[in-house]
Amino acid sequence: MRDKQLLRLFLGLNVALAGCFVVYLFLSSNHQPDVVPTAFTTPVLATNSAAQSAARAEGNGVTNFLTNAVAVSPVPTDELVVTNVAEPKAVFTQRKFGWEQIQSDDLTKTNEYLTYLQSLRAVGCPEEKVRYIVLTDINQLFAKKRLKEAVTYDMKWWRSEMEMSVTGVLQEKGRSLEEERRLLIERYLGADAVEAEKGEGMLWSSVQLTGPVLGNLPAETHNAVQEICARSLERSSGIQWARFGGGQSVNAVDLARLRERTRSDLRRVLNTEGMEEFLLRYSQNSRQLRDELRSFEPTPEEFRKMFRVTDQMDHQLQLEYGGLETLSPQQRERHLAQRESAIKEVLDPKRYQDYLLHRDPLYGMAKLTATQFGAPARSIMAIYQVKKTNEIHRQMILNDTTLAPQQKSEALSALQREETQKIQQVVTESKKRE
Repeated sequence: MRDKQLLRLFLGLNVALAGCFVVYLFLSSNHQPDVVPTAFTTPVLATNSAAQSAARAEGNGVTNFLTNAVAVSPVPTDELVVTNVAEPKAVFTQRKFGWEQIQSDDLTKTNEYLTYLQSLRAVGCPEEKVRYIVLTDINQLFAKKRLKEAVTYDMKWWRSEMEMSVTGVLQEKGRSLEEERRLLIERYLGADAVEAEKGEGMLWSSVQLTGPVLGNLPAETHNAVQEICARSLERSSGIQWARFGGGQSVNAVDLARLRERTRSDLRRVLNTEGMEEFLLRYSQNSRQLRDELRSFEPTPEEFRKMFRVTDQMDHQLQLEYGGLETLSPQQRERHLAQRESAIKEVLDPKRYQDYLLHRDPLYGMAKLTATQFGAPARSIMAIYQVKKTNEIHRQMILNDTTLAPQQKSEALSALQREETQKIQQVVTESKKRE
């Protein structure tokens, strides 16, 4: 009974407390203080929407323009200080940039390539990648320039009187190109990049690497060939001075082995095409072949074919024996026969007959005689026939055992006078037909 009374007492107290809380809330809502609104003026940021989207984009880094985000205030400028933050923004295009744009900027005095680099940096391209791009483009540009000079100054390697370009001229052009290249590196990457960049100062320093193949070698390969040739010259000079100092003659086999060492070094840096172009221009065997074909005047392709079939044959002979002069008569005859057969295989039949004709000493004498008499070139064959016929008669006189020495001398003198008269007649008739 007592417990029930206590429970009713607690419930009554709770109802009383809840009623007091409701009265408190009602009274509080009627005494809330007024709120005074305050307006603040804020600057509006005006931006180029295209520049914003380009700055967020990731692409190929090619740009035409840079844009700036500028803060603009709607209130008078004397009440608000506005700061311009010039941050490069990239606008992309489908246009591609490379070494051609560097050359174009140099000719037109524009800065499109520099703007391109600023755009790359604006989109977050790492500086080492920008450096790689610039150096690649600059080196490609100067590879084109080196090739142009190498082709311009190429020699007529297939002719005995080939016009050797002056080494000093190419060396000077090489120094000029390298200075121009370094100035471009400084323009686009700064002076520090110039100091860090390895130069190409060995251009044409030891040997003229000319023509469309050798002139197009990468700079590092070009320099490697120059170093090999410089070492070769040092070895050759060293062995010659050592032999001379000891009172000995230079051994032809030793020199041939030095040349083989140089060839071996070159094969490590040149491909097959480059190796052939080098040997065609600068090898000892190519010089000897040019002298041999002096009056034949081969075309470039004919000389190339003849060199291909004779070079290795001659080079092997030099390594083993030094030269033809050290061979026995039988060995010499066999070597020359093999060589002639190889040449015959690569020449047109008519051209091979011309080759044999121009190798005849009598034909060379006929050309010289025509020059001495001022005769036209068409008279050479007629003069050659006169000399050839007289040579047969001369051999008959020399081999005639029935003639005394005095008789042989008189007969040879009479034959020479007859030859001169016939040649003069040929020359006179040739001039009349001019």
